[in-house]
Amino acid sequence: MTASDIDRFTEIMAGMAENYPNTHLSKNGLTLRFKALKAFDIDQVSQAAIALIQTHKFNTMPTTADIIAAMGQGLNVEDRAEIEAVKVLEFFRLYGRNGDPVFEDPTTKHLMESRWRYRSWASTITESDLKWWRVEFTRSYISHHAGMKTGYYIPAMGKIKQLARMAAKSLSGREVQHG
Repeated sequence: MTASDIDRFTEIMAGMAENYPNTHLSKNGLTLRFKALKAFDIDQVSQAAIALIQTHKFNTMPTTADIIAAMGQGLNVEDRAEIEAVKVLEFFRLYGRNGDPVFEDPTTKHLMESRWRYRSWASTITESDLKWWRVEFTRSYISHHAGMKTGYYIPAMGKIKQLARMAAKSLSGREVQHG
């Protein structure tokens, strides 16, 4: 969804709320729901809302997670990876190496801060490399996502250094056995 969908989104949420007595929608709550559902198309959100009010599954207003579930779990990770690769490439084509990207997706942010540091990547990538980079980014995204789901996570290099400093500080003055 985009900012132009806010009014329709509000109408959809208000319409859903009318089906659940004693439901109160706040501006903050609507803003949070909008951000959480931003990756989806407004028509997907609308169809999910219609599907939810056609069932007797809920006695209270469905949560954002319920709405996503009604969309069939939303996008699969492969599609999400492709979309995120396109976002990086669009930013690159618009701003080149001088841009300062802010990626909202945590996996994209991680990959573009650790695996490919955006500015150095954007300075060295060639047009012919972009096709292969997209394939590599998609594979990395899927792999990182799978690792996150199983509890395996490699933090960005800056975070590793920060963790090392914190560990050294907490262990200072203590005898450490090396094995």
